Amino acid sequence: MSGVSGSRRIARLRARNRDRSEAKAAIATKAIGYLRVSTEEQASSGYGLEAQERSVRAFAVSQGYDLVAVLADPGVSGATRPADREGFRQVLELAAAGGVAVLLVHKFDRLARHIAYAVTTANDLGATHCVAVRSITEPIDTASPAGRMMFAVLAAMAEAERDIITERTKGGRVMKAGRGGIACGRPPYGYTVDREGGLRIVPEQAAVVRRIFAEREVGRILQQIADGLNADRISSPRGRAWRTGQVSYIVNNPKYRGVVEYLFFNGSSETYVKTDGLHAAIVDPPQKSRRRKKP
Repeated sequence: MSGVSGSRRIARLRARNRDRSEAKAAIATKAIGYLRVSTEEQASSGYGLEAQERSVRAFAVSQGYDLVAVLADPGVSGATRPADREGFRQVLELAAAGGVAVLLVHKFDRLARHIAYAVTTANDLGATHCVAVRSITEPIDTASPAGRMMFAVLAAMAEAERDIITERTKGGRVMKAGRGGIACGRPPYGYTVDREGGLRIVPEQAAVVRRIFAEREVGRILQQIADGLNADRISSPRGRAWRTGQVSYIVNNPKYRGVVEYLFFNGSSETYVKTDGLHAAIVDPPQKSRRRKKP
């Protein structure tokens, strides 16, 4: 057996390993912050990007991290693959370029709503780019095998909880619709949402709706109705010129006649609901034709 110092080859290997260790130590405190919030989450919880960023920056300071960048995907669903999001693509580009060791997120579900996406993304960052993922609210570090295992378990539990909540929400919407309430979606033109979550008539818009129905009943085609509204400089629901599709949506929407109609999907099954609504109608329901009795 040769001396302790070894051969020149061993010396080169030691030097290479030392250089790698020094390079790794140099970027050990370099981090990227990633934020994501869906439109629904921001509307329901109010915990948006600004609040997430404040938390991420405060955590970075407390842990001695140097934030290279804070990237975000506003209004993006967690069901979207991380690599398909504009903000997260920038995260991957920075990770591939080197110079960072940690990705900071407010919670692991900011990576993805589905466990497969979240776990795969965390594993790829670690295996391909040597970037660990840390949640600032969950005590798990994916840099260690135990941390990766705990992360997978936590992600599975979070996904199961979301599935349960989703099913309960769907069931609640079906029940609300069955009672004549507004189960989901934005209020149609002519209405606004009241404090109880029902529909309240907006008089100025309701007058336009009545005009559209009246013109349709005398035989005017959709394009003629739209042209007339535009000629009178009446703004469409989006504040622009009226189009035939918008006119068609109004004349075919049963809510204006005081009726709610929904089609709920649950996997391969569906639930159809049509009933009298709890809200006030803007136009009268169509009169049923009465057959004359034979003398």
